[in-house]
Amino acid sequence: MKPTIDIGDIERKMRHLYFQDGLMDILLGVHLLLVYFVIQYRLLVNVPLIVIGPVIIEAIRKRTTYPRIGYMRMANQGATAVRMILVCLVGIALLSVITVLIFLLLGIPVQNNWGNVLKFAAVLFIPVIFGLLAYEHKVYRWLVYGVAIGLGGLSVMSIVPHAIKMYFVILGSVVTFIGLTIFVDFLKKNPRQTEEAL
Repeated sequence: MKPTIDIGDIERKMRHLYFQDGLMDILLGVHLLLVYFVIQYRLLVNVPLIVIGPVIIEAIRKRTTYPRIGYMRMANQGATAVRMILVCLVGIALLSVITVLIFLLLGIPVQNNWGNVLKFAAVLFIPVIFGLLAYEHKVYRWLVYGVAIGLGGLSVMSIVPHAIKMYFVILGSVVTFIGLTIFVDFLKKNPRQTEEAL
């Protein structure tokens, strides 16, 4: 009997190799730092980064990561992205319903608090999203980031609301530093391969 090959597991391992360079951590850290300007000045300065960030990361990877570990295009990248989007939408909907029930049990009028309902649902879902990404890419520190962003941010908002700006500045600085450390370590441990080796 031929041994079965888990293609999904192989793809997750390959994605783990691509994300071990720390570049996505740096991008996430910069996003968190920019949240300060969103909260303080209502400037959506991180929105352009959502579009150009991945492009910049890919350009850097072509010069640093791929010459060191190689590159393989995943066959079902589109399917994975669609699946993640559907999970996000269904998850936000379910958590919105749960949040509504919690509001009703606490005697808080829902009709006047739809904005807060959606905010709470989104905040609670952040750790779930990061957990799924951590599983998909086998980068488990992302789950820690999700908990720190979602539940940590919610805790700070509940206890010391005015400190939320500095919380994201500190968290963004820590995540960026972690990403830079991982990136430098990655470059040291993986020397650039020659054309013959590739």
